[in-house]
Order: sequence, then C-alpha cells, then structure tokens
Amino acid sequence: MSVERVREELLAGGLHKESLERLLDHYESMSNRFSEGEFAEAGTHIGNFCENMVNILLDQMGEEVQKRPNVDYFVNKCLSNGIGNDEPDSVRLQIPRVIRAAYDIRNNRDSVHVNLKVPVNRADTQAGIAMCSWMLAEILRVYGNGTDNMGEIAGLIDEISEPADDKNPLEDLAQSPDEFDRQALADQLSGVVQITEGTVHPITGSDYEELSTTGQVIVLLLGHRAAVDISYVENAGASVPDLSEETDVSDERVRQIIRDFGFIQAGNASGEYMIPGHRVGEALKQLSLG
Repeated sequence: MSVERVREELLAGGLHKESLERLLDHYESMSNRFSEGEFAEAGTHIGNFCENMVNILLDQMGEEVQKRPNVDYFVNKCLSNGIGNDEPDSVRLQIPRVIRAAYDIRNNRDSVHVNLKVPVNRADTQAGIAMCSWMLAEILRVYGNGTDNMGEIAGLIDEISEPADDKNPLEDLAQSPDEFDRQALADQLSGVVQITEGTVHPITGSDYEELSTTGQVIVLLLGHRAAVDISYVENAGASVPDLSEETDVSDERVRQIIRDFGFIQAGNASGEYMIPGHRVGEALKQLSLG
C-alpha cells in the first residue's frame, strides 16, 4: 500500500494534518512491529492510532482537537447522538464502535500495563490491525475527495483492507525451531561459551569479556539454543536473573536488551527468554555489527 498516496488523498480531503500524519505513522509502525513478532509494541501503536482517529473525527465534527483525547467519552458522545449528527452513519456510529473494540484490545492486554495475567498475542494484534485498516479505509472512502478518479480510491481501499499477514501462523511451527545454520552458530560460540550437562557459561578470559553487554546476552542465549540442540539442556531459554549474573548488570538492563531485539522471545518455561532457531541468523548478524 502506498501510504504516501493515502496521505495525499486524505490531506486533500481536509482532514486534520497533524493528527493524520501521526495516525499514518502509527499505522506503518504497527504493521512493522507485527511482522517482527513484537505484538505488545504493535498494540501500543494500535492505541495511538485510535487516539489520533478520535482527533481526526473531532475536527471533522467541528469539535476541538485534544492533546490526550478521552476515547470512551468520544465514543459515548457519538453513540448518544451528542456530536457528529451531520456526519455519515459510518463516521458517527460505526467507526466509534470499532475504535472502542480496538482500543479495548490494546488496554486489556500488556501493550500498556506490565505484569498482567493476560499476555498480548498474535490473534489480538492481528484483530487490532484489521480494525485499524478498516477505519483507515472508511475515512478514505468518505473523505478522500482529492481526486476524481474513484477507481484509484477503490484500489487504495482494497490495498488497505488486505490482511496484515495472510500467512498461516501454523507455518512457523512447521518450520521447526531447530532449523538454523549450525556451523555458523558453532563458529560464533567456539572458545566463547562452555556447554556442559545442564549449564551454559561464558569462558573466563575469552573473547566473551570483550563483548558489549548486549553481545554477551545474545551469545548466552545462542549458547542455550546450541545446548538444547545437542540435548545438554531441556529448555532453550534463560531467565533474566541468570543473564544478569553472567553479564554483571542489573535485571532491568537485561530486560531492556530483550525488549530491543525482536529475535529474543519468551521461552517455553515461565520467565525465560530464548532465540528461536529460525531467528538465529538475525542474532548472528547483530553480533557481527558489534
């Protein structure tokens, strides 16, 4: 989809420029985060998209744009015929209902709040992106009057309406977490980490000590991936406290590193993190960048 083309159409249609720019930025970001498997981060962009959609509609309804729009208040006002009575039903009723649904997914999962019992997941995020896509397509249909070529408008709507990811999520399982370049991994870990029955440790006095903290965390997680591959450990993951101890930094610093890289994911055991086999290549590439 040409986001730039959508931007041109909607700006020509008179929508609030600042809110529209932010909305499209968040739309692109949520799609990128989703493709990286960063579902919680994508959820944050879904929420910001909804807030900017509220401001766009407030402006169209002759109301004041808000720095921090109250989404629930806006939706309730629309549905009670309090504002926007001159707008089409899709703008006055349908989009507000979808805003509420998408915003609730974001708020009821850990996109915003930490330590919730209900984790954000692929299905939540895919549903949220689909709703945002529908809303974007609808305001393009209603307000995209910058061109007389309605065929082009229809084409843009079709592009927006395509699923965020039409790949069957079960394909990731079929690929198996064991699929990676074992020789490349062995070359990287040789002389850096020691794998023994049930444990993975850095080798004292090795190149491990020359690595940055980020590099050390990645190497340790790769070591666990290698260890499970040769059946020396049961789980491919390592806990934050274990990583913190081996890198001599705080737990929070380790968590920050984990958040920074999409190839580090939650492991099978509670509180553990791992690098899936099919993402080992990304981790090795990051190490090569220093």
